[in-house]
Amino acid sequence: MTVGAEQGEIAEIGSPVALPPAPVDRRRPWRWTTTSIALAAMLLALAEGRAMADWADDLPPGPVAAALQPPAHGWADLTARGRLDAPAVWLRQRWKAVQKARFGSEAPGEAGAADAP
Repeated sequence: MTVGAEQGEIAEIGSPVALPPAPVDRRRPWRWTTTSIALAAMLLALAEGRAMADWADDLPPGPVAAALQPPAHGWADLTARGRLDAPAVWLRQRWKAVQKARFGSEAPGEAGAADAP
């Protein structure tokens, strides 16, 4: 309800009944965030075994990298055998095809649009 709207003044009038403020749920946002992150990590682990193996290969040499590489490559092989990586493979193939596209008389290795500043 507004008062004085006819004179250009708008003032909000509160409820005639004093209501306590709504309680703030502090657990549900954390639960939602944690669930979202865990679900995203699980889906990426299932679909991107090859990326985890590549990440393990790119680590600096050392005992941690040596310990991570065999399980990462095993997981990549398992996801590839189960074809869980099919969407990622399809997308990667399309991206490589776009990268190989040439324009006009441009030849591979020739200074062209890819080399422009």
